[in-house]
Amino acid sequence: MKIAGIAIDPWKLPIFKQHLDDAGFSYTEHPAGPITLLKVKAESVAELKPVVEAAQFECAMKKRFGP
Repeated sequence: MKIAGIAIDPWKLPIFKQHLDDAGFSYTEHPAGPITLLKVKAESVAELKPVVEAAQFECAMKKRFGP
């Protein structure tokens, strides 16, 4: 099992956590100053990539169009 790190802004945290939870990934949170680092357990980056992309897309839409 590999561990991937995802550094995100605090306002994105609930969105990323929801996507990771829905996809069945386990992770830990690590506050690091103005960001939060999520350490995600994954068999490969390839299985994690679409989840991260979907979470980032949702964040972009919320930032652009609001809640």
